[in-house]
Amino acid sequence: MLDHYDLGVLNRTEKDQRGTVNTSYIIDLQKDGVPARYFLRRYKAEIRREEIVFEHALIDHLIARGNCPVARVHRARDGTSFIQLDVAGRAYYAIFDYLPGEDRYTWVNPRCTARELRAAGSLLAQFHSDVATLKAPGRRAEAKIVDLPPVIESAWSECRARSTGNPFGRCAARNDRLVRDSLADAAGVLRRAAGDLPKVIIHSDYHPGNLRFLGDEISGLVDFDWAKVDLRSFDVALAVWYFCVSWQGSADGHLRMGGARTFLSAYQTRLKQGAEFAPMSRAELAVLPHLISASNVYVLYWGLRDYLSKPVDPQEYLVYLRHNIGFARWFKDPSHLASLRAMLTALPRPKRASRVTGGKDQPGCS
Repeated sequence: MLDHYDLGVLNRTEKDQRGTVNTSYIIDLQKDGVPARYFLRRYKAEIRREEIVFEHALIDHLIARGNCPVARVHRARDGTSFIQLDVAGRAYYAIFDYLPGEDRYTWVNPRCTARELRAAGSLLAQFHSDVATLKAPGRRAEAKIVDLPPVIESAWSECRARSTGNPFGRCAARNDRLVRDSLADAAGVLRRAAGDLPKVIIHSDYHPGNLRFLGDEISGLVDFDWAKVDLRSFDVALAVWYFCVSWQGSADGHLRMGGARTFLSAYQTRLKQGAEFAPMSRAELAVLPHLISASNVYVLYWGLRDYLSKPVDPQEYLVYLRHNIGFARWFKDPSHLASLRAMLTALPRPKRASRVTGGKDQPGCS
């Protein structure tokens, strides 16, 4: 790998144990007697070249803007930002800067402080503002959220058929109607509203495990290989689900309303402070509860795909399934939806229209 770069000689490597999709390594190099640390990624086998082109164009844009703490992707000697090697199977590789700070959380059971939630909400707003007019080459292959409910339902049906007799399958069977109702709700809301809501490049995996921290400050935002053009409000809803849904005991799956208020207030406030993209509109806030529910089935879909395609531990994925079921039950309670709506009405509101409006994608993006 290093033969393609001019970064120095290898001192040591350490496999990153946190990744679940790609395979990554921390690599320590030395050039002209000066040590440096980098992050090497071996992309998942199913990644497409055009997806990496899109991701790296996004990263280059964010680096140029200088507002988000993002790791630079290094160029090989031939000027490309990634290379293809036939090592343990043909795959794409890239080398990034190693960002400072602490990997404080994963996506499972994060309990962020109020300061961390404010910092995370503000950073997501800055990200959306920075990419609001970006026309990146390439594209993400995954369908938009409006088109995913029937795909998720198909995966759910396949999983139900293949999982009879084990605890995962029994839990799925007991909650089949609840999951299908959640999918139907998400599909209906998206059909009615998605065409009129702003679209930008979204992170699509914005959770505490993809942030690095120095004290209360965020020192790194990573993992852009899920980024795509989609509803801005879905990216916000997915982040709320990741940051603010409890994993604790009998409250597993319950939305922590105070945490959600803190995150969303920081998001809205940042975009009222002269950013290039407006805060979420009344229309976006009106559908946000249902987009949080759609986020729940979106993460459920991730678990189903892994469960169906990889030799996973059914007990581990049963924990994830129960978490998704817990939120679906919480959301079904009318009093919880009413409380969520009341909280959203008190958020800072925009005084101007978003500069990226309507349901059409940006030119050059798909």
